[in-house]
Amino acid sequence: MISVRVTVAVGRKAVALEEVQNQKVVSALRQASRDVGMQLAQAKCPVHDKGPTNVRLHFDAAGAGDLKYDSCCEKLGEVVSKLV
Repeated sequence: MISVRVTVAVGRKAVALEEVQNQKVVSALRQASRDVGMQLAQAKCPVHDKGPTNVRLHFDAAGAGDLKYDSCCEKLGEVVSKLV
């Protein structure tokens, strides 16, 4: 599983998941990060045989998630977009 850093919009600030007080929200977002990490662990670039790194998942005030990650090339992005 790939480690996924999670941030959440609180007002106008993006805060780390560890700073969120509501444990129900924290639990749900931790599960989402685990699910994404497990899916991305399967992603390998067909050219460079590397996976995504520096994976970040940000949730806005409406609860919509935005996935960002570093990749070796566009081909890995194509693989990731099919998985998530």
